[in-house]
Amino acid sequence: MCLQTNCPVCNTPVAEAFFVLTDVPVICNQLWPDDDAARNAPKGDVELCVCETCGFIWNRAFDPQRMQYAPGYENALHFSPKFQVFAEDLAEGLVERFGLHGKPIVEIGCGDGHMLDLMVQKGVASATGFDPSMKDVASPFTERDGVSICPEYFGVQHLDQRFEAILCRHVLEHLDKPLKLAQDIRQVIGERDVPIYFEVPNADWMLRAVSMWDVIYEHVGYWTAPSVTTLFERAGFEIVSVQEGYGDQFLMVEARPAAPDPTAVGPGVDAVVQSARSFGEAANAELKLWRSRLSADAGRTVIWGAGSKGITFANALGSGADTLAAMVDLNTRKHELIVPGIAVPVVAPEKLMEIEPDLVLISNTQYQAEIEQQVRDLGLQPDFAVIAG
Repeated sequence: MCLQTNCPVCNTPVAEAFFVLTDVPVICNQLWPDDDAARNAPKGDVELCVCETCGFIWNRAFDPQRMQYAPGYENALHFSPKFQVFAEDLAEGLVERFGLHGKPIVEIGCGDGHMLDLMVQKGVASATGFDPSMKDVASPFTERDGVSICPEYFGVQHLDQRFEAILCRHVLEHLDKPLKLAQDIRQVIGERDVPIYFEVPNADWMLRAVSMWDVIYEHVGYWTAPSVTTLFERAGFEIVSVQEGYGDQFLMVEARPAAPDPTAVGPGVDAVVQSARSFGEAANAELKLWRSRLSADAGRTVIWGAGSKGITFANALGSGADTLAAMVDLNTRKHELIVPGIAVPVVAPEKLMEIEPDLVLISNTQYQAEIEQQVRDLGLQPDFAVIAG
């Protein structure tokens, strides 16, 4: 086990963890072809620490050598109508605010290229993405002229082409050396005025909502407003805005090149530290309640949402998961595959007519209304409960 006891952003030493999860899947979003493979999926521990200097939260037990992303990694959100609206608005706003009509852009960690495609639709000349999980994987989004994906880890050598903006969405939380990426990007930009947009899960929201299901092994870092401000100002960027979005679950950062400030610290650190300490106690109590509730429930249960929240929740239940029949997802690429650790299948919504669940657990309140409507449209009347705010 690797113990990283110094803050990856500002190098402050931290001694104690405020929240611990043991034996969790190393990669939640890697689904498996059969039960045995799923049960034997790599597992690890999470020991969350908070930096009292900059407010960054990280897993000190994270071992980067265990992270091997491969084809089959699947975390696309754009199968949800609600997320589609969010992504459309984001792409249109970035093109307008950054003045990107007719200009080339780059996205680091582009996934299947959904945002690249949207950016071209909204007016950029070309959109090039980098993502190793796309090796030997076809994507419908690269069929549009101007959209291309390089199936490799991003490196500074990839920015020898012309670009007028850099996007990076839901990547920073996976990096054990996030400051290096920010500094590398700043170096390549040089004297040019190239804007950047970074998007990460919002740890401020996670702490407020006591959403322990957002604590997953593959996320070594949990970004708060002060810590993300500290990162980019130290790397040589001026923060234009740090906003909460998508039901406050995302932090959305816009910045432009500036002189590095190696001692910068974003405001609001004390509140983050206090929230983190409260989170640990509240999260353990919440987990105990869910285990008790589901262990006592004799009915059939499904979880709607086979993403990191739902999969983390399922694996944390222990014997409380005995009534779990399946996980449901709109993403057709997940259907008939098996969830790591707990080894339950992922099914299409229509399969619920065969399962006839007594309880549908919704993994994210953002989708509650659309999920409840889809279940009722199938002629089913189960109880519903939301596991994450």
